[in-house]
Amino acid sequence: MRRFLKTKALLLLTLIVLSVLMIVPSISQILGTDKALPGWLTSTFSNRFKLGLDLQGGLHLEYSVAVDEALENKLDQIASELQSAFKEKKDVVVEIERNGLDRLDIKFADPSQVATAEDDVLGIALTDMERVDTQDEASGVIHLKMLDARLAENRSSAVSQALDTVRRRIDAMGIAEPNIYPKNRQIVIELPGLSDTTTEIKAARKDLIAKLRPILAAAGAAQVTVSESTKEPESFKLTAPGTDARALLGKAFNLPPKPADAEGAVNEKINDDRLGLELELVPADGGEQTAADTINLKISEDARDKVLEESSDFRRLLKIIERAAVLEMRMIDDETPFADTGKPYLRALFEAGMVTKGMGISVNVMGDYGNDKGVTVKDPVAFLARDLDSLKQFFDNLPPEWRLPPTHMMAYGRQPFVTRRGHPPESVWQTYVVKSRAEVTGESIVTAGVGFDSQSGTIPEVNLKLDRVGADRFEAMSGENIGRKMAIMLDDEVSSDPVFNDRIPGGNVRITMGQTPGQSVREAANDLVKVLKSGSLPARLSKEFEIRVGADLGKDAVESGFWAFVVGLAAVVVFTGIYYRVSGLIAVFALVFNVLLILAAMAFFQATLTLPGIAGIVLTLGMAVDANVIIYERVRELLREGYTARAAIEAGYDRAFTTILDSQLTTAIAGIVLWQYGSGPIRGFAITLLIGITTSIFTAVFCTRLFFDFQANRRGFDRVSI
Repeated sequence: MRRFLKTKALLLLTLIVLSVLMIVPSISQILGTDKALPGWLTSTFSNRFKLGLDLQGGLHLEYSVAVDEALENKLDQIASELQSAFKEKKDVVVEIERNGLDRLDIKFADPSQVATAEDDVLGIALTDMERVDTQDEASGVIHLKMLDARLAENRSSAVSQALDTVRRRIDAMGIAEPNIYPKNRQIVIELPGLSDTTTEIKAARKDLIAKLRPILAAAGAAQVTVSESTKEPESFKLTAPGTDARALLGKAFNLPPKPADAEGAVNEKINDDRLGLELELVPADGGEQTAADTINLKISEDARDKVLEESSDFRRLLKIIERAAVLEMRMIDDETPFADTGKPYLRALFEAGMVTKGMGISVNVMGDYGNDKGVTVKDPVAFLARDLDSLKQFFDNLPPEWRLPPTHMMAYGRQPFVTRRGHPPESVWQTYVVKSRAEVTGESIVTAGVGFDSQSGTIPEVNLKLDRVGADRFEAMSGENIGRKMAIMLDDEVSSDPVFNDRIPGGNVRITMGQTPGQSVREAANDLVKVLKSGSLPARLSKEFEIRVGADLGKDAVESGFWAFVVGLAAVVVFTGIYYRVSGLIAVFALVFNVLLILAAMAFFQATLTLPGIAGIVLTLGMAVDANVIIYERVRELLREGYTARAAIEAGYDRAFTTILDSQLTTAIAGIVLWQYGSGPIRGFAITLLIGITTSIFTAVFCTRLFFDFQANRRGFDRVSI
């Protein structure tokens, strides 16, 4: 073991230098001094570890994935492909109904047509499904059931696809260093630094001060200076030299006179539309003398909550994450008679007296549509309401005999409508009877971009290009339904309802954007393009948990973790130095080098350092010392038995290695389990623990022995300070 000592020492020195160079960019970035580093250093060592949500603040979200909805979408897709295959290859029209989450029922008008269900047609479905209950095929019905293995695979795939889609959407927003991971059927999103409450409040304070200055100038203030608080982002101090500051505010905002015996401005608030936020006058702290021309102000608690709630970037990000972006093209059915009424569904409901006064629903006969090449739909009926819930409750509460069959469904869309003569149109909800099965979905989108309408050239719209399969389906749908309307639906809302005037080849689709509250049409179009490019979610996300962690909390956590690390390291250094003397100092070097290796490894793998991760590093230090203790006690024992110093060192390291390896492996197994099945802070703890186990074995067995080997290589070496 004493051979190649100089080579080993050179390798150790090289490893130390590399570790320091890998750590420096990460530490500098955290401290905000990375711009002062040489360019070659930051470019060569670009991998860095980052602070977790609990250390720097940010946004923590947890969403559950509606996997059952993904299974339904999968069955609908298979059903649509089967219908097309039967029509194209066998010239047979079949009706397919979804039954639950794992079954499809294929119904033939003539039972003899069941024989056409050969492998060239059913092969589309038989990779995922199997034929069951074959005795019913004599009556013209084929039952297909999803294989259990495929069912489990599709559930897992739904979460995986949702995870990838969410990650692409967040990347498209330019959010730096997001942490996104699955947890059972949930998706956890951690966005460190995003929606930092301190940053948002400071921005609101700056805007409020900018609005306050001209108001005070108009009230007679010749000069106004503002001193912003660094500790409280919502507070600031206002000074109007030569003027009573309280009287100046009273004149500007019509405040009541301050009582003569009042010592402070307790609970005095300014709520003025010109400011946009409520302002609160704060009395001076105990012992603080404030001149008459100076007054303390702050954004009130209610206004502070309002700022955080209405943070535009935060809310816009949530909308983009949560938006299903499910693009579906369905045929509108204003013709097919309902049941035995002989009338289309909505007209039948109206003429049967199902809509009464007080429901908040109006019934309108819309204009005819169609053309000479195809059908012409006359006098279609639509229900309108200002409140969408009024329409949904109406249809949900209908008697069973008045509900739509499984082949059809109700859809809703916003439409401008003149409700009073001489007044501008209002945005109301309109009903559409559509086919349940979507002919074309967002899965066929190849490209999406923002353009402008061909007539005015100023109204933004979204232009889509479909792939070959989608383009073929769209062309077939348009050719078979000339004169009829199609519903372009986004997230179950009808975005537009164009009429097919002719067969449309090429797969080019335009979506006209409507008004979105709090958002321009151009911004809404841009956001829609982002979600369409990143792909539609395979299933909807339901937000279960949301918390925003402020930077102040992160600062406290960093300081607490840092001092815990310092105290733990100091205690270990003192103990080993006193108890093991020179050998203890060697162990201390191994500990420091161990920490360097852990942080360098985290930077190399771009891991996230969390508060539990710091606890894992502290625990690793104790485990590393434990390895040195095992070696040193073995050496002491051998020295007492009469071994020479050289022999005791060599035998002590050799015999202790097995014990050290066994103890570290058992801990590593626990760490692997925590990393595999844990989430968030638990995974952070497990990562640092696993890295620390590897580095502890290396530093305890290799690094410390190198020092002893150098001593043992000297002439006259006959004792070791241990």
